[in-house]
Amino acid sequence: MKELGLQQLLRYALPGGIGVAALLLTYPEIASAFQRMEAGKEATLVVGSILLIGALIYNLHRALLFPPFFRLVSRMTLEPKPEGINPYRPSAAELEADRWRWKIKSKEERQRWDEWGAQTHFLYCATWAIAAALLVGYFASKPLSLCAFISFSGLGGVTLLAGFANNYRLLYSISAEMRKTPDPQTPTG
Repeated sequence: MKELGLQQLLRYALPGGIGVAALLLTYPEIASAFQRMEAGKEATLVVGSILLIGALIYNLHRALLFPPFFRLVSRMTLEPKPEGINPYRPSAAELEADRWRWKIKSKEERQRWDEWGAQTHFLYCATWAIAAALLVGYFASKPLSLCAFISFSGLGGVTLLAGFANNYRLLYSISAEMRKTPDPQTPTG
């Protein structure tokens, strides 16, 4: 398997790990099932499951959950006058920002935006992972650790707010850079 870079870890591995950790810490009955596993043989299965769960969360996030959040944040940062109400159809301002970012030729400058975006997606995906773990555990196993449930619920809420704030700052910064240098291919100065 190819080595995972920072962006892949943030998008796939960490949300899957957070989801599994939230599930196991909140629902002791489910955690006890993992104690019976043989460590050496099952480590690959656990790591693979974490990556699979993380990839599923990220894909659902990008396809279904992120567009409404992105539309809301873009209305505050990119669009002076909102276009339509469909959160799944990108506006002209959103498409312009996307085209601007993809035209950046400097790998270092692009990497800055890409890593910031990966961090934003990680925060959202961590929230979805916690919520999914709490829901799955609730339906799969009734005895729960109330303290862990309350702690992870609070952590999920704080993480969602952090994701929203990070998303706002990212789009605000992109908007400011676009105004400063409208086309990255055009040299300035």
